[in-house]
Order: sequence, then C-alpha cells, then structure tokens
Amino acid sequence: MDRNPLQGSVVPFARRWHIIQEIDLIRLLQEHRRRLALCGQAEAMADALPDRPVAATMTLFLQALETLVTRGEQADGAYLEAMLCNGLTDPLTDTLLDHIRHRHEADAAAARELAAAFAEADAFAAPETLGHMLRNFFTGCRRAVDFEQLAIIALAGHRLTPSARGLLVDALAESVAA
Repeated sequence: MDRNPLQGSVVPFARRWHIIQEIDLIRLLQEHRRRLALCGQAEAMADALPDRPVAATMTLFLQALETLVTRGEQADGAYLEAMLCNGLTDPLTDTLLDHIRHRHEADAAAARELAAAFAEADAFAAPETLGHMLRNFFTGCRRAVDFEQLAIIALAGHRLTPSARGLLVDALAESVAA
C-alpha cells in the first residue's frame, strides 16, 4: 500500500505566521502617505489663515476629507490584524490594534467636523476656531500614522525582513523631518 503519511497533515516546521516583506507594507504605507499629504494641506491652510484657499484647492481638500471619513468608517483593522496576529491570544497585540482602530475613528470624526465647518456659510469668519480645528486634525492624524508604524515594529519586528524594516524606519524618519 503506497501511502504518503504527510498527505493532508500540517507541514513540519511550518509557522502560523509569515515573514513581513516590503510588498506586505506597500499598500499601508501608500495610505499613510495619502493621509500625511492631507495633513500637509490642512497645515498649509491653517498657516495661511485668515486667507481662503482657491476654490479648486478647497474642493480637492474636501474630497480628500470625505475619502478619509469613508475609509475611517470602513477600516476595521482586518489587514493589520492579519499581518500582526500570530494566531495566539496576546493582550499587547489586542490593545495596540484597539488603539489603532480608535485613532482611525478619531481621525474620521475630526474630518467630519472639518467638513461640517466648511459647509457652514462662512467657516473663514472665525479663523482662530478654524485654525484650531485644522491643527487638531493634522496633529492627530500624523500621530495616528506614527503610532501605527511603531505598532508594526513593536509587534512584528522579529518577522520584518530588513527591507520591510527599512521602509518603516524611513517612513518614521520622514515624519520626524516634516
């Protein structure tokens, strides 16, 4: 009787987790770059107050805010959870993922508040208030991106390839320089 004893069984030495490569981080880091670009627009707008941005700039900014709100409401952390969880129950992993979800929700709420402020008859009539809202938004959003990248390094540092780790380190260095 020819029979393969390993057929249908778990491959020996196979791990429940995978190595995290550059390709695994590209989509996430692209999303971070989009969010940071939006933060840069909000900061430029806040710095230029009480001047109004041109209509085209304002339209693009509001569209980007709406996209952030939509993604914030849809972001359930499934991608990060799949990347960071190793199949075991770990309170640190659960807590950090909860923090990331909370920060996404906070960014979406701040984006909704900004969109509502701009929908008012004249949001630029109170430049101090608008400046405060813009600064809270871009500061919180930047911190959320940094926290997410630091959480990946903390939870998956031993599984990151050198090039993937380099991508995260470079992204963090860029945020410090900005």
